[in-house]
Amino acid sequence: MSRIEPQLPFTMYRRGFLAAAGATLAATVAGTWGGQTAAAAVPQPRGASPSGAAPSFPPTQTELQPGSPEGVQALLAYDIAADPNAAYMRSHVPCASRIDLPAAVQANPRLSPRPQIFSLNTFYWPIQAGAPSFRHTRYGFDQYPYITRFAHYQDYMGDWMGLSGRSDCTPNPACVDAAHRNGALALGTIFQPYFSATPGAVTDFIAKDSKGGYLVGDKLVDLAAYFGYDGYFLNIEGKTITRSQADDLAAMFESMHARAHAKGMPAFYLQIYDALWTDGSGEYENRFNEHNADWIVPGREVDSMFVNYAWPQGFAQPDYAHDEDYVAPSVALAEQRGLDPFRTLFFALDIGEENDGVHANALDYYVDQVIPLNGERPPVASLALFSQADRLVSRARAQLGSQASDLSALQEAVHIADRRFWSGRAENPAVPATPVHPTVEQAVSPQWVPQYGIANFVPERSVIAKLPFTTRFNTGQGDRFFLRGAPAGQRVWYSMSIQDVLPTWQWWTRDLHGVTGTEGLLHIDYDHSVAYDGGNSLRLSGRLSEGAGTEARLFKTAIHADRPVVVSLLVREGSRGSTGLVRLGVSYADAPDRTVWLTARGRRAGVNGWRRLEFEAAPRRGALITAVSVGVVAPSGAPRGDYTVYVGELRIVARGAAQQPAAPTGLRVDASAPSRSGSGLTVGLRWRSAPDGVWYYDLRSAGASPQWLGRISGDAYVLDAVSPGARVALVAVAPDGTESEPAVVTVR
Repeated sequence: MSRIEPQLPFTMYRRGFLAAAGATLAATVAGTWGGQTAAAAVPQPRGASPSGAAPSFPPTQTELQPGSPEGVQALLAYDIAADPNAAYMRSHVPCASRIDLPAAVQANPRLSPRPQIFSLNTFYWPIQAGAPSFRHTRYGFDQYPYITRFAHYQDYMGDWMGLSGRSDCTPNPACVDAAHRNGALALGTIFQPYFSATPGAVTDFIAKDSKGGYLVGDKLVDLAAYFGYDGYFLNIEGKTITRSQADDLAAMFESMHARAHAKGMPAFYLQIYDALWTDGSGEYENRFNEHNADWIVPGREVDSMFVNYAWPQGFAQPDYAHDEDYVAPSVALAEQRGLDPFRTLFFALDIGEENDGVHANALDYYVDQVIPLNGERPPVASLALFSQADRLVSRARAQLGSQASDLSALQEAVHIADRRFWSGRAENPAVPATPVHPTVEQAVSPQWVPQYGIANFVPERSVIAKLPFTTRFNTGQGDRFFLRGAPAGQRVWYSMSIQDVLPTWQWWTRDLHGVTGTEGLLHIDYDHSVAYDGGNSLRLSGRLSEGAGTEARLFKTAIHADRPVVVSLLVREGSRGSTGLVRLGVSYADAPDRTVWLTARGRRAGVNGWRRLEFEAAPRRGALITAVSVGVVAPSGAPRGDYTVYVGELRIVARGAAQQPAAPTGLRVDASAPSRSGSGLTVGLRWRSAPDGVWYYDLRSAGASPQWLGRISGDAYVLDAVSPGARVALVAVAPDGTESEPAVVTVR
């Protein structure tokens, strides 16, 4: 693959602890579905609205952050019942369980699964320079935000505030939905909480009620329980508090865990930034030592530490340069205290500032002090990533130079940068990285091209064990929306809330002999011009010659094969006869590197050019399917030629298990108001969600040719520019894709 060199210096974002100074959010408000009304950037209201008011479109988060006396009071006064957007900003997606498989199943079997990845990142980062921020919206139209396609490499996803200046302690529910769907915990951010200089004089972060309970701590737990997320990243830096206040802070953390447990929350997690000693002094230690170790006590207080960025031996940033080994003593102290360093110590990498002429590229220069490249040696702890969205987007702009104004080219460059960051420079996690040894001058240079990806250090994760499993490869954004293979909406849209479980390996391709990285393989990527359901499909394309073939290993699984397993694909021709060359393969735990190609059980004509191919894996007692692949093979005698096929769905079910879900109940208009787009109404819809058996709910116009209006895994949705008297249909969709009969409501 050819190297793309940057043409311009990267735009630098300097993180200071006051970087989140306030600014209002400008969100894009949608017009009519057909696009007749132009989108308008308007300021969103701050704080809760009176009870009974209609939600905004897009629904946004209420700004809550205890960073000042007023902020503490606003947080404590916040009333969910009075916030018209609250019900529409909840995550109802439970956190999936990740599978545990032998290392032989991995793309790189030498990598240890013990290290974890904490990502403190800005979701919905605008990729266009100067675009208004919409990162506190859950979903919307007419924008092209950064949406990562690699949630499955992250164990903890923290929602950072970004350049918008908005500083909410609650994470975006779209981030929560995607994290949970991939088995990661989702965290909000507490940024610079307020401590009174005269303890007890003013209500502050550690204030108590008359019974000794911690007011803010209780409120934060209650917010997490209601909105469906899993805890907080605690950014406390540049502050000095008293020893008594520090003791109260530790006791509050312990009480928060206890309150979360009493509420029955499945998980509650706290991570503290390495910038406050346990005696209340403010100091970056860049290591785990006697000054900060007491924040982490087994079974109480915080769960882990985000070790400040200057930990690496040979750290190149001038203000913090040193040549000491901070890692080994930190790990040794954790182990002496009975702590697992992989669960408690997250050595942080400032991705947002790397290659700015001062900060070195972190993956290429520092990571192997914690996790050796390509599994060459055992790892010792875990990693934290800070603000990779900023760096990936700025890199993409720099690579394109003057061409960055071409939105389609910029989108593609951002997706490539994201894939290389996670899958490695080869964009194939099964290809080991070639070791590089840059000088400091090279590693900090804006012209340095990153060589390593996260997949060169930690293995992929997966949640696919229970059947049925269905994916349409929906990345969470699109130029149009498709239903049953036909366009059902013409506007650009985004919603990370409905991102499918995406391929585990992006893209692990190999030839039919199982050799990775050979020449002449087909190219695989997402395609936004064609889809069966959602905004995109998978496209396999390239030149195909006689007897040649490509295997794309897509999903890591732990599916029990004691009974017949039916795997089906929805495919569509991109070149004549291309669907007839598609194959489906599985691998088993006893021979994880060998692909068993299944015989097609049937080929059924579909709709709008799509065809369903069905394959069945015969029962194998005690066997476990550990990978699912799609392949393309040219028969003997076939001439060399261009080849393209689209895959719109992959579905794995137990034979005979399909069951139509019941129609939704309780559908009603909860609130409505004139749309700020100037057309129709903004309408909040509510219904009773089923306790199980439903993958998501779709909102569509009622009628013979339904148009897509929205999708959510939950019980509430906001529509905009709805005409009075319009009829809206709500459909429940089962995990195998089976749809219920619609429930219909008339908008008044």
